[in-house]
Amino acid sequence: MAPAQEPSYLVTGASGFLGRHLLQALQADARPRRALALVRDPQAFARAEWARKLDRVEVLAGSPLEPEGWRGDPRLETVCGVFHLAALVRHSRWRAEEVETSIVEGSRRVLELAAERGWRAVLVSTSGTVGCFRTAGESADEDSAPCEEAIRRWPYYRAKLRAEREARELADRLGLELVIARPPVLLGPGDHRFRSTGMLLRYLEGRLPFLIHGGVAFADVRDAARALVRAMEIASPRPVYHLPGTASSVRELFELAEGVCGVPAPRWLLPYRPAWWLARAAERLGVWLRGEPFTWLPDPVVVEMASRWWGLRSLHAGRDLGYASRDPRETLADTLAWLREHRP
Repeated sequence: MAPAQEPSYLVTGASGFLGRHLLQALQADARPRRALALVRDPQAFARAEWARKLDRVEVLAGSPLEPEGWRGDPRLETVCGVFHLAALVRHSRWRAEEVETSIVEGSRRVLELAAERGWRAVLVSTSGTVGCFRTAGESADEDSAPCEEAIRRWPYYRAKLRAEREARELADRLGLELVIARPPVLLGPGDHRFRSTGMLLRYLEGRLPFLIHGGVAFADVRDAARALVRAMEIASPRPVYHLPGTASSVRELFELAEGVCGVPAPRWLLPYRPAWWLARAAERLGVWLRGEPFTWLPDPVVVEMASRWWGLRSLHAGRDLGYASRDPRETLADTLAWLREHRP
């Protein structure tokens, strides 16, 4: 159990979108927490304007895949829990083995260290392991079975499900206190790598050529970050928490975006099959011409995912973590305003 006095936490993936907001959430109230941020490039982290505003955060250079390079750092003696956020987020089947290694092996090595040190571990997974459906209006809670067949050809979600299973087996075998959190797509201000909010950036810049008839689910990154802190610090957490937000059709998402920022939503709703063939052709042409897929059309996997419906609900997050999803209009307004100000 995490101690009540002056906790110090290791945060992997600290330089990412969720990592940024988690570090901020750890310092946001009257009892700020200390954090040790595991990052690949400490110099780049130190140069980031948002990172310079953080107090009580120290930097640890390294990768989850190579803990032998940093596990002996004496500052780890003060750590009592780890938030494992780090993962290679890429949905393409191209070079999928890199995604598998990052997610599965990275999680295993960090959690083995947590078990050895007696830390609580909060592992951030994704709603994509359980919340994928062929029809609108369905949703999954913490007790729902994985949607294994639906995601078997999608490398990122497949790897996340494998990481969850191996993490739970490791926790049971080694006595690790493990909490798995499953958020949907995270939106909000501050996506300095323009990954989670990439589709909205392309929309703002007029580079979203078409929409797919399907669904999307998203939550606010700020709400998710606060819930993760609570999952680390409550006395008796549950094994899994869902962090649901707003589920809608893809078209409804961009109509809502149009309503808050005034940029017209894409009007061309392409049927799944033509959209997939266009995406597949662009992927093959890019690999043939330059050795990697073009990015001016969505990846075929993204088209496949966009044609499905996504839904999440929670039996426990509201009561245990104080989690509540804010108005989606606020999330979209803040996201789009930030992108307009900071887009590359």
